[in-house]
Amino acid sequence: MRFLGIDPGGKRLGLALADDLTGFATPLAVAPYQGSNQATRLIVEAVDEFGADIVVIGLPTASDGSETPACVRSHALARALAELGVETALQPEFLTTNEARRRAKSSNRRPGQPVDDIAAQVILEEFLEGRHPKDAPR
Repeated sequence: MRFLGIDPGGKRLGLALADDLTGFATPLAVAPYQGSNQATRLIVEAVDEFGADIVVIGLPTASDGSETPACVRSHALARALAELGVETALQPEFLTTNEARRRAKSSNRRPGQPVDDIAAQVILEEFLEGRHPKDAPR
């Protein structure tokens, strides 16, 4: 099964791809966020291009797990995709951008370059980890 990860930021949309056979997630792209209609079209195109079965959308939560105002964007995106028949999952996320920045620095990504695709990768990794806990047989 293939998964398309989405980091839905207010300025940019990060995309990553993973499959449950390898368990690896790979950053794909960063696109400007120009509203939910444009984001929905871009995601549907990526689903078709990469053969994704499920779109995993980051749900930016507070440190206590409660939803933040930014969650509205994630819920709206999930609804729009579901209306088009795209299967979605919301993945709670907290501090993924910080982790993405750390990874970008350690991989020698140019300073100032967007890390939204790496944040989407982190979201997918956390989602896959939740599906296959380390102590559970696969």
